[in-house]
Amino acid sequence: MQPEPLPYVPAAPLRPAPAEADPVGTSLSTRVIGYVVAVVLGFLFGALGTVVHQISVSVFGLFDLPVGVIIALAATGLLLAGLRLVAPNRLAALLSGVALVGTVTLLALPSTGGSVLIPDSTLGMVWLIGATLVAVVVLAWPRLAGGARRV
Repeated sequence: MQPEPLPYVPAAPLRPAPAEADPVGTSLSTRVIGYVVAVVLGFLFGALGTVVHQISVSVFGLFDLPVGVIIALAATGLLLAGLRLVAPNRLAALLSGVALVGTVTLLALPSTGGSVLIPDSTLGMVWLIGATLVAVVVLAWPRLAGGARRV
């Protein structure tokens, strides 16, 4: 005995998929707030790095280890790399890098009283040039194509 054939039911017309809501974090206000936070972080890291870059620790009285400039450059790299990782484009990292380098450059200039925060020394030049190089390298680094993109 054969089973009874199913009745013919016409296929429903194809409808376009419903428009999906924007993924979290893509509204204009969220992006603008993110860019403002990136600029503020750039100013903050530039100012704090300028203040701490002169710190050094004596190692058994043999030499001075410049921990301040090492920590400041590492923090700069981590800030910009983190912004590159979480933002969908380079704009947040670019704004933060411009704010950081601008702050460092501004603080390198002598004030009206003649004092400077970044002296003309080896550590001062390493911080001044190093912060700029770190920003350029992180911003110019290509996005790795193999990784899956989160939305």
